Amino acid sequence: MSYYGTNDFSHNSDFNLRIRDIKKGNLDFGWLDEARETVEVRRRDPRRGLTLEDCEVGPYAIDNTPEIVRENRGLAPRGAILAEGAEQPDLGPSLNKKTDVWGYRVQRYWEEAMSRQWNVSTDIPWQDMDKHEIPDDIEIAFCQLCTLLSEVEMIATDLPAKWSHHMNSYFQEVKGFIATQAIDEARHAEAFRKRALAGAGLYRASVRGEHALKGILEADSYSEGSVFLHVLGEGFILTLFRSSEFISPTPVEQRMFQLVMQDEARHVSYGLQHLKYLMDNCPEIRPQINGFLDEAERHLTGLFNPDQLESMIVLGGKGTSPECIRRGIEVVGAFQGKQIEEYFHRAERAGLPERRERSPLLELQQRMIAGVLA
Repeated sequence: MSYYGTNDFSHNSDFNLRIRDIKKGNLDFGWLDEARETVEVRRRDPRRGLTLEDCEVGPYAIDNTPEIVRENRGLAPRGAILAEGAEQPDLGPSLNKKTDVWGYRVQRYWEEAMSRQWNVSTDIPWQDMDKHEIPDDIEIAFCQLCTLLSEVEMIATDLPAKWSHHMNSYFQEVKGFIATQAIDEARHAEAFRKRALAGAGLYRASVRGEHALKGILEADSYSEGSVFLHVLGEGFILTLFRSSEFISPTPVEQRMFQLVMQDEARHVSYGLQHLKYLMDNCPEIRPQINGFLDEAERHLTGLFNPDQLESMIVLGGKGTSPECIRRGIEVVGAFQGKQIEEYFHRAERAGLPERRERSPLLELQQRMIAGVLA
């Protein structure tokens, strides 16, 4: 056991005597007399039930919480009465500023995540796979794509899990939301693994891709990890999911991408709102975030690895003949250009319009467009 309490309550005479008194009926009722601000928490929309936004009142509201949380380093939820003079355990949260983690509308993302959970085993029509005959080259290309996506989803599971316990318990909504993200991403990895194993199997793991993804996990701060994962990485993957739905070989895969997209869009939205909140309330961090993104964008080009690129070309062109390859190159060039353009648009919405001009992705975007027009 690595943690030993400061008090052994089983041998604390004062504590044990008080427990005996209570069991004899000698109650103190001090907790009944605590002065509390009267608040009214009611459903604003009966159709949605009682939401976290409905609970944003009085001392329980995040808007009434100071930027830096100093008084609580334990497990007390926001708005609870902290015992005076008591030695509260210090759990060592390193993320104690709202700007470290908070994002606009995070309560809504929690509610959406809880209401839109789905099951890989039963919500994807696996029973329909036998109804479709997929050519071998298309099937193998799709399984190569599923292999890469399994790697991507693993890092997207690990990042929120890594940072959750570093967050102050006053930021319960963010801690809860990124817990749902970890579940979502694990479910996505399950979906891509199952689809590959139900077909041609898993294919080549991506060394370059994994080096790119490691940069997400090794970010120095939560905000840097979030902007890399949510805004840049998952933004690219969201566009990939949309394109993959379009080039999926059967309705089974189309349904799979529809389900993972609804989760991914929510994760990207939180990342955008966190970045926007950070830019609005801590503008002095802009040079740091821009410098980090300069390097993160270079990392991300590793996802454009040859195996992934070729498999997407085969899927986009629907075969390996010269004509199919030509058509696939056009499809993938347009898709990659769209990935980069949508990323620039998201960065602008979050308050970083300068990404378009300073990004190393700009040259890649121009090459993608030139390839399509050639």
